[in-house]
Amino acid sequence: MQFKNPEILYALILLIIPILVHLFQLQRFVKVPFTNVKFLKNIEQQTRKSARIKKWLILTTRLLAFTCIILAFAQPYFSDFSSDKKFLTNIYLDNSFSMQANGKNGELLKSTIQKIIEQNNFENTQLTIVTNDEDLVNLDSKNLKNELINLKYTPNKLNLNSAILKLKRFQNNKTNTITKNILISDFQNTNLKNLNNTTINSPVELLKVSPKSTSNIFIDSLFVSSKNNTEIKLNVVIKSTENNLENIPVSLLNNSKLIGKATAKFNNSNQTNVEFTIPNDTDFYGKISITDSNLEFDNDFYFTLSKPDKINVLTIGKPSEFLSKIYTENEFNYTTTSLQNLNYNAIQNQQLIVLSELEEFPNTLISTLKEYFINGGNLVLIPSEKTVLASYNNLLQNLNIGTIQTLTSKEHKITSINYNHPIITDVFEKKIDNFQYPKTALHFKNNFNNSTAILKLDNNQPFISSSNIENSNFYWVASPLNKTISNFIQSPLVVPIFYNFAKNSSNFSQLYYTISPNTNIHIKASLKKDGILKISDGTTEFIPQQQVLQNKVTITLENNILKSGIYTIYNKDKPLKTIAFNYNREESDLTYIDLNSLKNSNENIKISTSVSSLFNEINNQQKINWLFKWFLAFSVLFLFIEILILKYFKI
Repeated sequence: MQFKNPEILYALILLIIPILVHLFQLQRFVKVPFTNVKFLKNIEQQTRKSARIKKWLILTTRLLAFTCIILAFAQPYFSDFSSDKKFLTNIYLDNSFSMQANGKNGELLKSTIQKIIEQNNFENTQLTIVTNDEDLVNLDSKNLKNELINLKYTPNKLNLNSAILKLKRFQNNKTNTITKNILISDFQNTNLKNLNNTTINSPVELLKVSPKSTSNIFIDSLFVSSKNNTEIKLNVVIKSTENNLENIPVSLLNNSKLIGKATAKFNNSNQTNVEFTIPNDTDFYGKISITDSNLEFDNDFYFTLSKPDKINVLTIGKPSEFLSKIYTENEFNYTTTSLQNLNYNAIQNQQLIVLSELEEFPNTLISTLKEYFINGGNLVLIPSEKTVLASYNNLLQNLNIGTIQTLTSKEHKITSINYNHPIITDVFEKKIDNFQYPKTALHFKNNFNNSTAILKLDNNQPFISSSNIENSNFYWVASPLNKTISNFIQSPLVVPIFYNFAKNSSNFSQLYYTISPNTNIHIKASLKKDGILKISDGTTEFIPQQQVLQNKVTITLENNILKSGIYTIYNKDKPLKTIAFNYNREESDLTYIDLNSLKNSNENIKISTSVSSLFNEINNQQKINWLFKWFLAFSVLFLFIEILILKYFKI
């Protein structure tokens, strides 16, 4: 038993006063002469004995009554903790998309919220709710209900490590405060990231809510599988958390208009691909859609394809008349310049650069081309008859391509075509065995890394080859193309090959972005002083963080995008770029942590089975059983007993 006002117990010392009064209350007896007291002796002894008992009974009842009154004012109670203790309950409530899954009582998040509201009858506690995207601090019952009812799903996901660290920020270290940390989640395997880096040195209670079914079919990703001048083939990856026999209808929409339908056939597997063909001559603001009832956030997938702009092509070196005829004004921005007149600032704006029969490369040009190539640029290298090998190899090694070897001065015919190469794939309807072979009087052998031949000479050496380094393409022509050395430019092969060099250099803007706390987007734009870009989805508009560079703006999104869909970037009222955002698909995989194994590895982890049992435990722990009413009742009882003794106890 504990007391709220223990200092009042000092009043018990005053109980000595009635004791002293009773002990020193001396009654003087008057002597009365009697002739014979023989017959009175027994009566006298009986009266004195009865009086003594009555006095002790009255003393006892008064002492008990006063004691109960004093104890009542000291406010006694039974509890695990003292009444001046404050309780701080911090709850991490997972509101990520995986909590959309249906449990026994509906969606996991909504049913958990309902139980928390029903169980919330705390009297002496501060309740803080931490979610993936906001902190609800020191809530009372009314505010708790309003905040939880308005709680929305978020694409942001905290792993177990981050959730524990976030709860620790609200932990109160005051001596009169007891903190309880609780995590309520479905605890997917994705929650385990970086857990080993965190030391759980204070008790944490885990409550796992589980769905009825772990089956989920979702759109995982999409990519361009192939493209040509007229169409694009889009490959959609659809996955299932279990091997599946279902056939799922898949819809393709452009600006909410249905364009095509297909069927995803799993054939007892957990992944399948669906292909759509899209025209390559228009802007396409697309959405892929399926129907699956378990989780809804991953049923739609947005993407954008922009109408191709004119491709920037630059020739550095010897003027090539045949290139100006291939790269016409309606499709290309073609420029040619000598090395002496080269504007180095223009290099980074090109999509394809043709190095035409330069004898050697200055170091400045090599470093500029290296930067261009690393950033996704594309190069065509045509050697000169007077090539300086050391200079060429310096460039090639800086680009991580390889090296070229000595010049071979012997005539060879170009006899072999690689029909499977992307440059050639759509050029011929069928393979041609007999055609007028072009020839060259000399060529350079090469020792390139991961090189693929497009055309070969009759000695099996590549005449034109390609090397792909990350997002950049390097094309090598083994001999000069002037008419005195080779007649290749008079061959019908020259047009489709050089045309596709440029067309394949026209990279699509990113098909889509994944919503995450930090996303960077690069926009080609020249902003005036105080110019600002803004982003809108048609209903909402915001100004993102942005860094203005030369001819480019880098936009950084920090939790600005919380909804998947199509967004447009504006410079004032002028649209610059349309982009698509999709939710992260990590939570689509409904596999979960075994909490028992987690508990066995850390003694500070405790597992709860339900919201009801968890909150009942908290209520019981914080419950105070007050006893002052009982002591008041007993004091009245003892006073009543005293009255009865005085009235009915006859001496």
